Amino acid sequence: MLLRAALDLGGPHDRDTVLHRIVEGAASVADARYAALGVYEAGQLTTFVHHGIDSATVEAIGSYPQGRGLLGEVIIAECPVRLEDLGADPRSVGFPPGHPPMRTLLGVPIMRAGRRYGNLYVTEKADGAVFDESDEALVVALAAFAAGAIETTELMALELSRAAAQEQARARRELLRQVIAAQEAERARVSRDLHDDVGQALTSVLLGLRLVEDSFADPGLDADDARRRVADLRELVADGLRRARQLAFDLRPTVLDDIGLVPALQRLGEDLAARTGLTIEVDTDVLGADERLAPEIETVIYRVVQEALTNVIRHASAASASVTLSGRDGLVRVLIEDDGIGFDVAHRLARPHIGVTGMYERAELVDGTLSISSTPAEGTLVLLEVARG
Repeated sequence: MLLRAALDLGGPHDRDTVLHRIVEGAASVADARYAALGVYEAGQLTTFVHHGIDSATVEAIGSYPQGRGLLGEVIIAECPVRLEDLGADPRSVGFPPGHPPMRTLLGVPIMRAGRRYGNLYVTEKADGAVFDESDEALVVALAAFAAGAIETTELMALELSRAAAQEQARARRELLRQVIAAQEAERARVSRDLHDDVGQALTSVLLGLRLVEDSFADPGLDADDARRRVADLRELVADGLRRARQLAFDLRPTVLDDIGLVPALQRLGEDLAARTGLTIEVDTDVLGADERLAPEIETVIYRVVQEALTNVIRHASAASASVTLSGRDGLVRVLIEDDGIGFDVAHRLARPHIGVTGMYERAELVDGTLSISSTPAEGTLVLLEVARG
């Protein structure tokens, strides 16, 4: 029995399982009806595992023992304690109401290399006899195996916590890498937009100004031609201003800060529809025109909708898309759908691009959830759920 109990403790178990198997093994090797194990930290009983008492009796007894009386004696004892009648011992403080009667006791400290892990108790030998030296030797041997098993579980828990910390650090590094990549991608996009739109518009203005300047040096100045050139320059400046405002709006729409999410989403849909020809319906009836959510939630919803519609325009070959806000159970649900070509979700999202990764990360920042579902030739659906906050 001792060998089987020792082998059983030697397997890979969590701490609670090990403690329960220790008390079961102690009851088995000592042929005891009841067994218990108390774990003490800083002189206080923090864990009490028992065997042989049913749940109804445990409930009737109430709280676990506090380590007074005979239990306390075993706590401070450096060697086993055996009693023929614990009720007759002057150190006994009795049992609480509902506690089953117990007469014989064997208490053994669980120690390893001078460190005390706890104390092992067995009571009520099955044949009514007292615990003898053989029982004591068996339980002491089991306590030695138990100390090793407890130490092993603690080392395993330490290794797991270290592994978890390393994984957390790796995840932080990966998240930082993705954030930096997203920032650099956004900066590259802004740089391209500045060069292609605003930069080219200003270059055209400079060339036009040079032509106007040259025309003033011509003795045969044609006033009508000069006015036409000035009108062309005015249109170039106005177009450059529109492009600069559009770029600023893409970076951070002031309407989101000034008025709120609903007007910002409506403006986004109208603007993208006008620029691309895509039919976009925006239904925000769940929120009043003046109703505001927490700023960080509004930003997340806006950016997810913006990225989802941008992906529709770039990849979906869709004729129409819709954005629907709905509310339920304290949640705001944002649904973005399109009638495009769709895709294989498992294949595509196995290596998502930065935009999709950013959508997931933004949702996590406000404890929200994001899901993407799609079927080839049947369009795509993006669902964001966040608490109203």
